[in-house]
Amino acid sequence: MKKLTLFFLILTSTINAQTSSTINIGGVARSFIYYTPSSWNANQHVPLLIVMHGLTQTGAGLMDITQFNLIAEQNNFIVVYPDGENFAWNANMNVSVSSADDIGFIENLALEFQNNFGTDPQKQYLVGFSNGGFMSHKLACESSMCFAAIASVSGNMSDTTFSNCQPQFQPAVLHIHGTSDAIVPYNGGAGTGVSVDQCIEKWRIVLNCDQTPTILNMPNNNLFDLSSPQRFSYLNGTNDLELIKIEGGGHQWPGIQTLIGGAGIINMDFYSPQVIWDFLNGKSCPSSSIEESVTKFQITPNPTTGILKVTEGSEVNYAIYNSVGNKIIQGVTDNEIDIQHLDIGIYFIRINSARTIKIMKQ
Repeated sequence: MKKLTLFFLILTSTINAQTSSTINIGGVARSFIYYTPSSWNANQHVPLLIVMHGLTQTGAGLMDITQFNLIAEQNNFIVVYPDGENFAWNANMNVSVSSADDIGFIENLALEFQNNFGTDPQKQYLVGFSNGGFMSHKLACESSMCFAAIASVSGNMSDTTFSNCQPQFQPAVLHIHGTSDAIVPYNGGAGTGVSVDQCIEKWRIVLNCDQTPTILNMPNNNLFDLSSPQRFSYLNGTNDLELIKIEGGGHQWPGIQTLIGGAGIINMDFYSPQVIWDFLNGKSCPSSSIEESVTKFQITPNPTTGILKVTEGSEVNYAIYNSVGNKIIQGVTDNEIDIQHLDIGIYFIRINSARTIKIMKQ
């Protein structure tokens, strides 16, 4: 895979370690931290895990709480902790403090790692806590980029996401939630939207799973945490759907004793980051949605004076980025793409959220 370096601004020279960086989105420098395992090399196509923090939190803070870096080191994947603007994600929550283009931010972030680190576009995963969990559901519902699986901890679907959820792809979904969560109530609320059961039912319909789940009482190893987990698995769908319901659990990461980042009872019967990775690991976008839908398309001529012809295909979703990574055009076409109004220079066309083509406007 040819590596494109025009998008990516690395603020340190560290490789195979923890690194702080930024990406320009609509003229705004968006920050993130990422970790590359020591076994990584440029010839591998490793999975990419994007972990999104809760309201008032940061990517760095969530990295310290969850320690996904250690799991990435052990399992050879890259993990990224992006920062939401104003310590929040624009997940269309009923109470929101952000209007940022966070779908564009996360999609561009995934593109950067595909183009510069060769991450596998078929094995991109999302994890979110609280407000970040809402964002993971929104991305899975609305993004034109394929994320193979998502996991939400103490997050949910907003009313808007629930109403508008018509996913282009069918990701595997893991949802972890405590019944005594006072911040994002299990049964929903005016400030947070639908109930967890409504969220799960939405995904059950999307994934065409059995209506009645298989229920497993998970080991209740810690009798002092006043909570116990059950795992609900919805089978025979187009992808995996699971709910870990924690009776008595609060707004917390199960298995992590921390004084910051949550509220209420912490269930200590399982270590949620490892359970999440075990669920995500191996999930993949279907090749028909990534490879076959891309290889049949050709974009000509290149260089061009303004009109790009789309050949050997029917319909293609496209997004055009300038040389610093800003999305400037997006649309759907089965014939041609008009860029006559663009200045002379180098641009990148993203085809069906899977393939980037470098073009020159003369």
